[in-house]
Amino acid sequence: MENKDILNALQNYEMTFGTAGNIFSGGLLEDAERDFVMRDSNAFLFGLIADQSVKAETAWSLPYKLAQRLGHFSMQKIAKESSSEEIGTLLRIKPALHRYPGNMGRYLWSAAERLTSEYDGCAENIWGNVTAMEIVERLEAFSGISHKKASLACLLLWRDLGVEISDKENIDIAYDVHIRRIFLRAGFCEKDTLKDVTEAARRLNPKFPGYLTSPFWALGRNICRPTEPLCGQCPIRPFCARRLDKTENLRA
Repeated sequence: MENKDILNALQNYEMTFGTAGNIFSGGLLEDAERDFVMRDSNAFLFGLIADQSVKAETAWSLPYKLAQRLGHFSMQKIAKESSSEEIGTLLRIKPALHRYPGNMGRYLWSAAERLTSEYDGCAENIWGNVTAMEIVERLEAFSGISHKKASLACLLLWRDLGVEISDKENIDIAYDVHIRRIFLRAGFCEKDTLKDVTEAARRLNPKFPGYLTSPFWALGRNICRPTEPLCGQCPIRPFCARRLDKTENLRA
């Protein structure tokens, strides 16, 4: 197996599905929702925090819908005039904006408080003129942001928001369920751990491991599905060990 052959297959697949699997340029969000998270750095951060246990489109539409329910999107007002319970209540109103409104309310209120006290109320100050390693370290200090989310943020900031990041070799692949499923089935790694998946991605594409997040995520969501995978349509089938029994418990 040659890494360059796998990368070429992934690049060709990206050209095929185009922007369909891209949360910011595909059709997963309404225009107003997408514009909000791309224009407002605090909305981007809230979308990132919300991106767990729900579909990507649910998470990234949350900031816009929450702002509508709040009547504003001021971090200072959220931190000083609201509470985590109030945010959770707003998320819980039907149609609920998240599967776990209580936890998410605490995470988002805490984020507003940290942004206000440490970053002058603006998330853009988190990633301005710093390295990928520093961005990850700063993001991981926020409640609800794991290494997976911080790595994903670096990719999205560079790819979609035009943030300059020089040390792309330090942007790791996101430890996402779709990606984990492919890595185990294909035989890229032996164990479903953050360490094993991360190291496998670094071996596949050492200059920019995080680049692999987008094509593998789209591949796992659309083709290498939890059940009845479309193996005949898979661009990396020639390199896949097809160990389907390894991923019986890995479902989105």
